[in-house]
This record gives sequence, structure tokens and C-alpha cells, in this order.
Amino acid sequence: MRIAFAGGGRLGTHILNALIDSRHEVVALVQNGRQTKGWRRRVYPLIGRFTALHVSVTGIAVRHGIPIYWLDKMTEEDLDPLRKFDIDLLIVAGFGIILKKPLLELPRIGCLNCHSSLLPRNRGPNPFAGTILAGDTETGISFHIMEEGIDTGAIVRQFAIPVEPDDNAATLYINTSRLAGEEIVATVDQIEQEGLAGTPQDESQATYLPKITIEESFIDWTDSAVHIERCVRAGYPFQMARLRWKGRTIYLARSSVVDVETDAAPGTVAPGTVLQTMPKLQIATGDGVLQIDFAYILKPIVFTWPGLIGHVRVGDVLDPVQPKEDAP
Repeated sequence: MRIAFAGGGRLGTHILNALIDSRHEVVALVQNGRQTKGWRRRVYPLIGRFTALHVSVTGIAVRHGIPIYWLDKMTEEDLDPLRKFDIDLLIVAGFGIILKKPLLELPRIGCLNCHSSLLPRNRGPNPFAGTILAGDTETGISFHIMEEGIDTGAIVRQFAIPVEPDDNAATLYINTSRLAGEEIVATVDQIEQEGLAGTPQDESQATYLPKITIEESFIDWTDSAVHIERCVRAGYPFQMARLRWKGRTIYLARSSVVDVETDAAPGTVAPGTVLQTMPKLQIATGDGVLQIDFAYILKPIVFTWPGLIGHVRVGDVLDPVQPKEDAP
């Protein structure tokens, strides 16, 4: 089949490489023209080709002679250059733009999206954090028919993998991207033989988590230790959980829930109180104790916390305020 691919990131490179190695023909790479304009459209693919082939779909496309179509608008007239590629199937993965009807109707067979969750759970732009925050024991990928809703189309094929206790957003991203690359060709083969058809999603089971804002990423110590630990894993490394201490923002990379006994009576220690500093920092929460396994600051220099900068003592109470700030 003649395939156009729209996507990027690790998920995009795994799928694009698999399609290039298959008997199907990738006739065009569709990229976000709203973010890349003017001279950048000529330079960016070349940079990708020479500096990051394994993580750049544009670099892969240039190396294999695949034309790049920069998507600005989705009117019939604007899509005329893409229509000339005589596309059978448009495959989308990690694209970040909601496709409108003119583009959805352009391919002869239709449009297929790869979403990194077991739909209808964890629709939207934040499936990895949604999976971890919900305490799901499995996740996976869903190949589904695209329509104008967000991740709402009928499911063509679906594959599950377990979520391990120490998984974070990064490991789920890596594992689901690899799985997508392993299954995309068989999925396209099935569509070629049987047509683009799937099983409707059960809307009663649908969940959706929007992108986590910077304000939401600050830890609320009145939450339970279990929830905060999940927040740390859900945010790493894309929108990391953080706290404020002595005017500095501290970024949490790893944490764990610990089963410890304190000298204080239950409920008498304020959430956010430092219970132990050595060998690792332990902090009282609204329910349980959280251990900080690895954290760091970015200013004035990158430094582990609570190292020489920002000394912490037993009994200190971490700042409960969740201030607004720019992303690092």
C-alpha cells in the first residue's frame, strides 16, 4: 500500500522505520507546519539527518528520499499537494494535531492512529501519566480508526504490556514505542486484506488526562505517600514533580513509599515535615512517609538535593505553597 506517515518522537521513528523495511511504500512524511516555518523547513531535516537519525523522523525521511509535506491548514485547497501522492492509508503516531474532515477523507482507505494506551482508557496527550496515576497494572498500544474526536475511533488492533512498580512516564514511552514498531506492519497487512474496520470503544470506560501544568506538578504534602510517589513517576522526565525550598525549585526524579515508625503520635506530624535526613530524606505526608531517592536543583547550578546547597534538618517543614513559575 501507499502510505503517508504523520508523527514524530520515539514512537514515530519506531513506526516509520518498520514501515520503510516492509513491502509497503511510504510516499510522504507529514509534519507540523505550524511549528516549523520558512527557512527552518529546509534546515531542520538536514539537522535531523546528521545529528539524530534514530530519533528524527525528518532525518529518516531525508535519508530514504521520502518527501516531506508541511501541514499548515486542512482546507481542500491546502491539501492538494498531499493529494498528489495518491495515498491509500495515512498513519498517525505522536503528531499533536487534531485532524479535520478534509484530511481524514483524503486517503483512499482511511486514517489509522497509534495511541500509547489501552483505549478507551487514558485518551489524550498524557497517557503515560494517566496510567501511572490511576495505578493501572497494564498499558499498551491501540491502533484505531481516526475520526474528528480525540482517540475515539473504533479499535483495529490492541496489544498490552505490564506496568511494573518502578515504571515511569519515560519507560512506558520507550516500551510502548517499541511495541508499536513491532506490530505496525502486521496491522497494515491486516487492513490491506480485510479493510479498515474495528470494534467501537466502550465510552463508559473512557478516561482522559490533559497535560499536567507546572502549577499542578508541585507536590501537595497533604496527599498520601502512595499518590505522591505516583506523581513523581508520572512526571519523569516530561513534567517533573517538584517542591519549593528556601526560594529554590527542587525537581524529584525518584522516590519511594517507606514503612517506618516515628516517635510522634499518628496525625500529630504536619504533612511536609522532614522526619529523617540520612541516609536519605524522609518526609511525612497526609498518609504515610515518602522517601526522596533522587532530587536536584537547576539554579544556580545543577546540583543534587539536599546536598551542600539547601541544607535540610529534621523537623523542617517543606514549603506547602505551589507557586507559578516558568518551565525549566
